[in-house]
Amino acid sequence: MSQTISNDYVSMINKSGSGYNIPEIVDAIVDAAIVPMKEIVTAQKEKVDASISGMATLKSSAQISQDTFNLINGDGHYSLLSSDDQTASIILNDSTKVANFSHEITAVVTAKPMIQIVTGWSGLNHGYGQPALHVSIDGGSPIIVDTDGSDAGQIIEKLNAISGLSAEMIKAAENTYTMVIKGNLGSSFDIDVPSSSGNKMDTSGSHPNKSVIQNASTASFNLDGIPVTRNNNSITDLIEGVTINLVGDNSSSTTTVSASYSATKIKETVEDIIAELNAYKSDLNALGFIDEVGNEDGPLQNSSYLKSAKRQFSKLMTSPIVGFGDKNIYFVDFGIKTSKDGSLVFDQTTFDRTFVNEPEKFDALTKDKVYSDDSQSTPYSVTDAGLPPGKYQYQQSNQKLFSYTSSQAITTTLSGSATDYTRTADGYPGFLIKSNLDNPADYNIYIGHSVKTKLNNFFTDVLASSGQLDATVDLYKERVSSLDAKLAKIDQREALLQAQYTKQFSEMEKVVNTSTSSADYVTQLVDGWNKS
Repeated sequence: MSQTISNDYVSMINKSGSGYNIPEIVDAIVDAAIVPMKEIVTAQKEKVDASISGMATLKSSAQISQDTFNLINGDGHYSLLSSDDQTASIILNDSTKVANFSHEITAVVTAKPMIQIVTGWSGLNHGYGQPALHVSIDGGSPIIVDTDGSDAGQIIEKLNAISGLSAEMIKAAENTYTMVIKGNLGSSFDIDVPSSSGNKMDTSGSHPNKSVIQNASTASFNLDGIPVTRNNNSITDLIEGVTINLVGDNSSSTTTVSASYSATKIKETVEDIIAELNAYKSDLNALGFIDEVGNEDGPLQNSSYLKSAKRQFSKLMTSPIVGFGDKNIYFVDFGIKTSKDGSLVFDQTTFDRTFVNEPEKFDALTKDKVYSDDSQSTPYSVTDAGLPPGKYQYQQSNQKLFSYTSSQAITTTLSGSATDYTRTADGYPGFLIKSNLDNPADYNIYIGHSVKTKLNNFFTDVLASSGQLDATVDLYKERVSSLDAKLAKIDQREALLQAQYTKQFSEMEKVVNTSTSSADYVTQLVDGWNKS
């Protein structure tokens, strides 16, 4: 032989017995059988764990979007103006009820309280000397005020305890005080001193220390020529959604109060909606991202749930907003359009066109609306238990509600009598109609859910514990449990093989030990080869 045979590998052989390193051999055999299986199952589990994390991210994104949309309101969508703030001012009460208007206010007289002043007091501890006062408000039953032994300060406390009356002491000069007694706006009062007719506290008598400096008067004015009276100067029940505050008397000029749409504020709301919808859509895209050149796939790549979520989102953006009239409204009417890359963008041209031609459509951004075209029938519907949004017709012939959306005929039930009737819809506890008639002629009912409500309902469905998101997470968790069980079985199989092969090689070792050491034999054999 031209080359010497190396026996370096003999280092792998023990010095006695068979000479083989049995633990290393057993580990190698077991690893060859177990490691490939374990790597596959572990990779599957890591992928499912990532999916669960991705679903948690998606749920968090949906919750953030819902919370953001719930904060949107239409408080700034109207510009409220008064042509003369010194006569009447106007403030917003409820943005969901206000609408465009312009009204003229004339002949303004503000509500005023009755005011009586009583002089001749040296201070709060000035004694009075009369046993009682009889006080009545607006001609009501007298209230007996015990003043026996009372000073001015104590009398003030007792007058202040009477509803509709207030009193205070004003220091006019050193040791000179004036008691001011005041009623509510538009309200008068009477103080009688039975023990001393004409006493300075008596409103009806004549006394040099007593004077009624202002008589009570109710508020009065004309709204578009119609006489209006109220007991106070803050009027909340005249124009829906706003308060008119009468500031000063004015009999000579006209004050115009108005509400009109604010394009700037409405645009801000639309842009806020676009920003949040894009944020949610961006999260969907990131979770489902497929990295075609690297290994940075999103945790929900190829997820059937994510694909369904994207379809539902697309459906949301293309479905009509119904119930705000005979014509449907779409997101595009607000200037919300989809760009080539799939993101939502603001279209100023479309926004301006809608604002000029159909500005009332913007009410559908934040206002739910329920109304009928019958002046004697008023419907009421709550969003979570009332009729679904859309147009309905009350049909006199069968006393049912016909849905133009579903073509369903809904049975109704009537209660009440005379001119006060209530009609409910079977299966919809959150809906009713108040009417002056028991069975009026056919009329239409409109139920509109705003963009705000529509988006809130969308994310409520996404987040529902009985919805697909939680159901999918439960399936993933079941898959993790299954894979954990499979890994446990693989670990058991590994331990079994370890024991089995160790036993087999140990038995072999016993057989070899009955003969010459394999190590010596192999060494001699190799040395012989090298000498030949």
